[in-house]
Amino acid sequence: MKRFLLLGALLLACTSSRGPNPLYAPTESVLEVISVLRLHIDDDTYRFPPARDFTGKNIYRAVLRRLEALEELHAEKFRSGYLTDVILFAKARALERITEYDLAAQHYNRVLDLDSPLREDAYISKYVCKTLDSASRIEPSSGATPGEAMSDFDRRIQMLNTLTNEVEGTHYTPVVEEEIERAALARAEYFGARRTIEPWLDVIALQQYQQLVQDHSESKNRNRHLLSLADLYVDLSRQYVRRFPPTSLGFDPATFDEYAFAATRLYEAVAQRDGAIEKIEAARKLEAFLAFTLQVYDEKLRRQ
Repeated sequence: MKRFLLLGALLLACTSSRGPNPLYAPTESVLEVISVLRLHIDDDTYRFPPARDFTGKNIYRAVLRRLEALEELHAEKFRSGYLTDVILFAKARALERITEYDLAAQHYNRVLDLDSPLREDAYISKYVCKTLDSASRIEPSSGATPGEAMSDFDRRIQMLNTLTNEVEGTHYTPVVEEEIERAALARAEYFGARRTIEPWLDVIALQQYQQLVQDHSESKNRNRHLLSLADLYVDLSRQYVRRFPPTSLGFDPATFDEYAFAATRLYEAVAQRDGAIEKIEAARKLEAFLAFTLQVYDEKLRRQ
């Protein structure tokens, strides 16, 4: 019995001295955080989702938060200028990956005020972030005509295309590609929303969504773009049925089938992609739309 109690005490002492799992321990080193950032700085976030840490958080947001936590925890040490340029530069790198371009440029600008070996890289990065921020702010005014709005979006994308050539071969390539994709999506959504009050814009809205799918076929958001295009075809088919009921003489089966078949093919394409997050959504939308088309075809048969 005494031996058993002694063995239990020894095991308890060993367990208590071991401490918590280091995987979940608070970050204690700036270099530890920056090494994680450096590991993922060249990731192609245009084609693949951003990496996540062991907690499931976006790695760039996690790095930014941990650097801020270290600054709060060791405020006295960092107030003396210890690793100031390194921390500012790393935070800027993280900020530009979460589309906070203006704030990233401000951090790079603070590095330029220091006597740091990072000044040259900070100067180039500040220019890139300023350009990205300027481009992202280009939007049509509230009273813009469709032509003026299209010109604004074209100017935004042209600015980004020029920047793509300037940053070729650097870690900024996927960053700029993502921003070009956002501009193309914003253009499609703009005309998609405007067509609801100006029906003659239906063709332009459809063209913009088709171009989005075509130009960004390698994007990690391709399935989402396909669903958006399918949703537009569904809206067009429902809109056509409201305007020309299946029992009316104005209903043209070929026109309805053009919209319906396009939406069906797109939903099926996404619904068949194993592992895609959008697979279930596409399957449910396809099921609901097929029910609608069956109703339309049934009403059309009654007319005959």
